[in-house]
Amino acid sequence: MMQSAIHETTPSLSPAGGTGTVFALVIGINNYPSTKGYTPLQGCVNDARAFEKYLLDPRSEGGLGVSPSNILVLENETATRANIMSSFRSHLLENPEIPDHGETTMILFYAGHGTRIEAPGNLISDDGMVEGIAPVDERTLDAAGNYVHAIPDYILGWLLWELYEKKGSNITVIFDSCFSGGLGRDEGKARRGQSISRPVPLDLDDYLWTGKGGTATSHEMWSPSAISHVLLAACRKDELAREITFSDDGLTHGRFTESLINTLRRIPLRDTTYLELLNRLPTWAEQTPVCGGSNRDRLVFNGNYPATGGRSIRLYTLPDPKDPNGPHSFHVDMGSVEGVVPGTEFAVHVGQDNRFVCALVAQSVLIHETTLVTAKANEMPTIPDYARVVVTDWKNPDMILHVHLAPDFPYTADVFPTTNLTRRPHKFVQATSPMSAGISLRAEGSEIIIQALTSTIMQCRRETRFKLDAHTPRLPVVLDGIAHFNYFLDRHHGSAPLNVALEMYRLAGEYPGRYPDPSVGNLVQNKEALLPSDPTAKYGFIIKNLSSVDLFPYLFYFNPEKYTISEWYTPPGNAGHPLKRGGEVTVGMGGENAFTFKLPEGETSSSGFLKLFVSTKFLDLRWLRQTTPFDLQFDVTARLDGDRETFEELVTWHALTVIITMNANRDSPDTDAAE
Repeated sequence: MMQSAIHETTPSLSPAGGTGTVFALVIGINNYPSTKGYTPLQGCVNDARAFEKYLLDPRSEGGLGVSPSNILVLENETATRANIMSSFRSHLLENPEIPDHGETTMILFYAGHGTRIEAPGNLISDDGMVEGIAPVDERTLDAAGNYVHAIPDYILGWLLWELYEKKGSNITVIFDSCFSGGLGRDEGKARRGQSISRPVPLDLDDYLWTGKGGTATSHEMWSPSAISHVLLAACRKDELAREITFSDDGLTHGRFTESLINTLRRIPLRDTTYLELLNRLPTWAEQTPVCGGSNRDRLVFNGNYPATGGRSIRLYTLPDPKDPNGPHSFHVDMGSVEGVVPGTEFAVHVGQDNRFVCALVAQSVLIHETTLVTAKANEMPTIPDYARVVVTDWKNPDMILHVHLAPDFPYTADVFPTTNLTRRPHKFVQATSPMSAGISLRAEGSEIIIQALTSTIMQCRRETRFKLDAHTPRLPVVLDGIAHFNYFLDRHHGSAPLNVALEMYRLAGEYPGRYPDPSVGNLVQNKEALLPSDPTAKYGFIIKNLSSVDLFPYLFYFNPEKYTISEWYTPPGNAGHPLKRGGEVTVGMGGENAFTFKLPEGETSSSGFLKLFVSTKFLDLRWLRQTTPFDLQFDVTARLDGDRETFEELVTWHALTVIITMNANRDSPDTDAAE
């Protein structure tokens, strides 16, 4: 069954009640030629049809109520490589019914064989292989006599990035297939080819990126830091995605798809994030579902954060086993690693209208979880299911920024008001002198000058200027953002560090085969990398683990000019340590898009900080990110599930800071705007 025509659409109910329509490309392949290294499957078409039914069913029956003309299904013989590539473009990327830069929900669903592909010559990968999906005609010849290759992950990632840039970030990718690992012998059939796919020529799909730019974003399908989409996958890269016959209908399904659809029908999507959805799915031996992408804390199929903010979290009720009718306690999946201390105050909210219910306080705080109790003794509030909480007062002095104001600073009343005080405490206090301050503020005309007084930032930038115009009441929000920036930039461990290294390389070759230029070598020397101003230069990083334990690495870029914190690498989840002992993780090489650095206009030198955190335990550090506090759209309350990282209770952790400095060449006129 293939719905080949795209008709004028009828607006459908969006998953979260009105943020846009839904479009989906659904692919299911059973009939692989057994002579080509693939075992024919039985449940993939059933999965595709079950997911299509879920999309079509009305909301009253647990579906999404999507218009039939918004769904394109490719099954078996229609799911060729050419059809998959062209359908993605026509139904999603170039579909005039999907507004550019809008909120439309876009879904790519695939059930079929996954495959491993030999990485061409200089393509960076852990083991000389990349992952991909297998079109029905892979390993055959097309009508013109050309060999048909698999679709590598970096090709899918590039297409998703194009879709993100043109249509918006509300993109969900669902894959029920294997990407690596051997064939299993336990229950069910594995959705993986029995042999490795032929290498894909680097120029086979180069029409996608020839003549196009784009830097500092990953296009690898499995990238945990991908901002273009959220990935829900049936298993980890080293595991098996299996299909089995279910007794209730006698049909074969992928057990991931079966569980996913059942869960989607049951939960309130308007109150559930992707990570919370994943946590509700079962796990099986040798099959651990995965959720990847920087936006996995957004609402499912919505693209927006929960009504209470970008970092609100679920609240769980815990009845007293000894007294079920007595006062309840409550549980949240955040703890000392996010900065919670006994006494931290939370507000409980429910529903799309973000209705306030009650206040709770932290009673018992562990590394990753906290027990909450009511603020008033013996109070028994009625809290509905799927309530969320936000922190209203951290009660934690370690994160406080000390701010010194020049004697003639004209906006003192905005920074430290004495009337109309708000309930929410800020993360800064007034310093009596520059000697005890982290920053100093003064005004020159329409500009406000921030003078850095901490030794770390002073290595790169002593002053930052910005204009607030008539928005001086926003100064406290700006200072909260600076406090967040300074605190994390200065985080370090007092005990013996782990033996890890962060290396930076100029890259040779072309996408998707960029590799470290051997003639240049590692640019990081004495924790600093000096770069010449060259807008054509591409860079990548290698994180090396020289210790005796497996680690979770996290790489962030701190821009002291704009006080932004960008996430450049984070693990996809706690299913396994990506940085094995004696191993390495590459960032920006091979099938990932590389990094470029340019000087700000009018400057001859500019610096920034790379901050590498590693830990023996998985940490969710995505809340560390922030946009520039100088933007009028910046909202410090959007970062609600963690504002600091104490790390003290972790078994082992380490932080490493590297300064990147770019200097203009004396004979180069390049002073392009920084990315």
